[in-house]
Amino acid sequence: MNMIAIVNINKIIIIFSLILNIVLMLIITLVIAALTLIERKLLSLLQRRVGPYYVGYKGRLQYLADALKLLAKGFLVPHETNKLYFYSIPSLVAGICYSFWVNSLWGPSIAVLELEYNIVYSTLLSTLFCLCIMLTGFISKSKYAFLASIRSAVMSINLEIFLGLFFLNITIFSESFSFSSFVYLQESVWLFFLFFLCSGIILITFLLEVNRAPFDLAEAESELIAGYSVEYGAFSFALYYLGEYFHLFFFSLVISILLLGGWQIPKFFIYLNEFKV
Repeated sequence: MNMIAIVNINKIIIIFSLILNIVLMLIITLVIAALTLIERKLLSLLQRRVGPYYVGYKGRLQYLADALKLLAKGFLVPHETNKLYFYSIPSLVAGICYSFWVNSLWGPSIAVLELEYNIVYSTLLSTLFCLCIMLTGFISKSKYAFLASIRSAVMSINLEIFLGLFFLNITIFSESFSFSSFVYLQESVWLFFLFFLCSGIILITFLLEVNRAPFDLAEAESELIAGYSVEYGAFSFALYYLGEYFHLFFFSLVISILLLGGWQIPKFFIYLNEFKV
């Protein structure tokens, strides 16, 4: 009876963790949608223009209108393109981006799967995302999309070499590839202080990897007409757009765990506060 009770408790814990992570992923999707609106507002403020204003109070429901517009639009397939591959690649991109969060660690034992090799898993998923970008340009049968996909994928692969060396140096301290071991390692002090001299390089590489401003030039949108996703519209374009933001959020989570101690405050700040008192 005790074994049966333990098995039932483990099943309940797994189901609860799965539901919690699904809810968190849905929340992140809504946060990403709202973040696009904040980004547009800030860019319009810097460029001295109004920006989204009409939908909702001061344009605060613009992201919902954009999502409904993308869902309602038709889906066009270029001529001489394999329809099966053309339809499946955006879904594959979305599946990879949501698989990032299977590897996430929200708190002590709060994860979909307790993986031992979190860093290896995240590196493989990032490489698969780059591969999907290359396949997108190749399947689109467009020279603009093909050139943009090669340029973006090659730069991402070059950056992953640096990230791999960085992860290798980080794992020397923890002697493990698990996220939880990094959190427990930083109970006293953050690893950020140990890597303070190269923190600027890490930040720039991080921004280059996720294609964020001012390093969002990998796709060369102005020269290559909207980059590798030029042939995709409607909901497929939204999947690529969400994929980039999911990439951004996941790498933010990785950096916060590896360098900033994850969910716990190190004892260094507690001792410093007591010293001030």
